[in-house]
Amino acid sequence: MLDGRGVAVADFDGDGRLDLAINNNNSRPTIYDNRLPAGNWLRLELVGSESNRDAVGAKAQLSFRTGDGAVRTLTRWVEAGSGYASQSAFPLHFGLGDASAVEAVEITWPSGRVARIEGGDLGVNRIVKVEEAAGG
Repeated sequence: MLDGRGVAVADFDGDGRLDLAINNNNSRPTIYDNRLPAGNWLRLELVGSESNRDAVGAKAQLSFRTGDGAVRTLTRWVEAGSGYASQSAFPLHFGLGDASAVEAVEITWPSGRVARIEGGDLGVNRIVKVEEAAGG
């Protein structure tokens, strides 16, 4: 039996599904490759300039329209030290289900600056790198 000491979440194989890595005491890590069917997704890779480089503390709010026309908003934070003896990936993952487009993303940086990106500039099923700009 393994003695798990920490778990980290990341998309290790780049397929848009989040996988798990468990740090085991006195043993090799255990990797769980997520092979479940997945809907659409968007991942934001935030890079701070005035704020810290890893954008730790940044908040992103993503709005999208569901298949029935309702608008939903998901919120994610860039965290450091996300678990005991582990660290999940910094990029923010948003599961969108059957939504085929993003309405908008609003990012509040640790510096207090706010950036808004309209959905037409984002797409789905991809990674979008967003850098903190001096003007917002």
